[in-house]
Amino acid sequence: MNSMKHEDTILIVDDVQENVIILSSFLTHKSYNVLSAYNGEQALQICEKSLPDLVLLDIMMPKITGFEVCKILKSQKTTQHIPIIFMTALNSIEEKVKGFSLGAADYLTKPIEYQELLARLNTQLKLHKLQYQLQAQNIKLQQQALDLERNNEIIRIEKNKSDQLLLNILPLRIANNLKETGKTEPEYFENVTVLFSDIVDFTHLSSNIEPRLLIDELNTLFTAFDNIIEKHHCERIKTIGDAYLCACGLPEKNEHHAENIVKAALDMMKYNTHWKIRIGIHTGKVIGGVVGIKKYIYDVFGDTINITSRIETHSEPMKINISETTYHLVKDKFKIIERGAMIVKGKGKMKMYFVETML
Repeated sequence: MNSMKHEDTILIVDDVQENVIILSSFLTHKSYNVLSAYNGEQALQICEKSLPDLVLLDIMMPKITGFEVCKILKSQKTTQHIPIIFMTALNSIEEKVKGFSLGAADYLTKPIEYQELLARLNTQLKLHKLQYQLQAQNIKLQQQALDLERNNEIIRIEKNKSDQLLLNILPLRIANNLKETGKTEPEYFENVTVLFSDIVDFTHLSSNIEPRLLIDELNTLFTAFDNIIEKHHCERIKTIGDAYLCACGLPEKNEHHAENIVKAALDMMKYNTHWKIRIGIHTGKVIGGVVGIKKYIYDVFGDTINITSRIETHSEPMKINISETTYHLVKDKFKIIERGAMIVKGKGKMKMYFVETML
């Protein structure tokens, strides 16, 4: 419907000029905007150009009948919505059925009774307007549905990003607890094997490297370590400068915690890099939990962590140094060399061992 017009536009199509003039005069007096056509060709041209709000269409016309005009209008997307009221001197049921099957909205029998004409015009125009409004509303609802679907997709993508970010800094179960309850309680773990590594002479070497390159190097190295420990079902805890701390047996219990950590350590040694690393491994009791409320970090505490750090300082470049506790758990799985007892700060003498390969 043409929203630029103040009146409804009616197209009158009749090959009898007198009929067109009389109807046009009457409808113009009733404030309708009237267009006229005297044959089917003119009617199709006017409809295509002007898009009237309703067509009063005579059936019996030369060359192109009203039925043919109706069929063409209803087959075209731009004109198929225009209501058509047939005008005919014939009043057969067959003719009406044919007209309705072609898409006609109503019938008027000649001679035209003007009050009936106005009633039928008003009814069809109201229906047409309602249909137009409904169509516009449907389009609006469809667009809103598309916008909602698009927004939901954006929300889903952003949620996945935030979930993945949370998993990058927290173990899976801890992350799920925080998402579901907003909190997580610290836990005590009886059997955990901890690995601590650092880069030999890192302070001296890093002083000769451009800062951005240094960060890229560490990122590459620690990403490789992350992939290795994930492969062996271990959990990266944190990095501190050039130091890398991971564990197995928390937050999920794992009966192969010592074996898994040592396998990971061997793979870390095999990783092709110009950095030389030291590794220390110890097994014991650990407390694990989330520290902080603004910047979450999953951290581990207890004497086992301190001992592991000291075991690492007693290691050598490109060597895996393990405590006696860990040794008794993995001695049947790996080729191990005993080093004897060494003085450990705060602990006195402790036996230590180098792991060389798997058996």
